[in-house]
Amino acid sequence: MPNDEEHILRVTFNADVIARLLDEMPLSIEIDPSTNEGLVPHHFAYRVEGAPFSENQPEDWRVVLGSLKHFRFVTGRGCLDVLTKGEPEFAVVAERG
Repeated sequence: MPNDEEHILRVTFNADVIARLLDEMPLSIEIDPSTNEGLVPHHFAYRVEGAPFSENQPEDWRVVLGSLKHFRFVTGRGCLDVLTKGEPEFAVVAERG
């Protein structure tokens, strides 16, 4: 959390997830940046459709898990991509030190 050394933002899901954590730089070479239509600069959480991460998952996973939603969380240091049937839940909690 910006300017807050004592708290962190916890993001949880009420369903199983497929996730990847990566540096933001690979996102710029994964797709043509000019196709980032609708992304708002300096925001944190996005619902994404048609991205390579979700499109390249094995078909078997789609059969077993059903229709999945793709969420992307961009922190300024990294990116967390999450595929899930659930919805994100956010909570500000005290950082464990």
